[in-house]
Amino acid sequence: MSYFEGYINLRGDRTLRAYSRPVNLARFDRSRPGWMTAEGDLWWIAEHLLEVRHVPLLSAAMIRGLSRVDRRSLDAGLVGYRGR
Repeated sequence: MSYFEGYINLRGDRTLRAYSRPVNLARFDRSRPGWMTAEGDLWWIAEHLLEVRHVPLLSAAMIRGLSRVDRRSLDAGLVGYRGR
C-alpha cells in the first residue's frame, strides 16, 4: 500500500479499493488493428478494465474510515491536471 496516497479523485477521496491481474493489451490487436496509434478515444479499453475481475484491498469498514487527503496533498496530486 505504499502508493495508496497517490490514488485520489478531484474531491480528494482516496480511490484505490481493488486491483486486477495484469491485462495483456495485445488481446486488442486483432479486433482493433491500429488502436495503439489511433487518434480517437480509447474508452473501450477503460470499459474492459472495469469488467475484469478485481481483488478488493479494503473491507467496507475500512473504506468508511478513510479520510480525504489534505489540501496540500490534493494540490500536489493535481499538478499538471488541465481540467475540463
